[in-house]
Amino acid sequence: MKESNLTNNNGVIDFEPVFIRLNEELSAAGLSLIIVCAGGYAMQIHGYRGTADIDAFYKSNEKLDAIIQRVGDEFGINKPDELWLNNSISNLNPDPAEEFCETKHAYSALVVKAVSLNYLVGMKLESGREQDLIDVGTILKHDNNEKPFMLHSVLTDMGFKADISVILDTYEKAHGMDWLDAFYIGHQNELYNYL
Repeated sequence: MKESNLTNNNGVIDFEPVFIRLNEELSAAGLSLIIVCAGGYAMQIHGYRGTADIDAFYKSNEKLDAIIQRVGDEFGINKPDELWLNNSISNLNPDPAEEFCETKHAYSALVVKAVSLNYLVGMKLESGREQDLIDVGTILKHDNNEKPFMLHSVLTDMGFKADISVILDTYEKAHGMDWLDAFYIGHQNELYNYL
């Protein structure tokens, strides 16, 4: 099976057949695996842009990596320098607490979870990469979220070091400069609390 068989009309990969095959391989090897997806696949799960690979939190080992590679090769979705499922995100972020994760698929030997949308926003804001900030702007625009102080509070409660200036930059990406100007004018006194 090739990647083209997994993509829909919008070019988004449906990873469920891959997960089913991975589950079969894990079962045959007597292994079990729980992954917590973040990054682009979490965006896809929450109804935003698609992705070609899956960044996830999980404990890796040589046997597991060989199975992931074999399944990726079978579907034609491995990259030359990276497997379709990888845990490199663990090098940059702490594992999310269970309360911030949602189970999306559960098979006999594989459980696929994803971080909540707010947790994903926190991770992307902390990374500060341009694509991540664009993603946050997309989420805020789609959800018609116009409450940066509330978002700051939610992210702080989750343990993120939320920077109000970065949050406001993403609101500008979502709603435009006119919205941001009006927000600054209407909330000058409140903004002093964040200095």
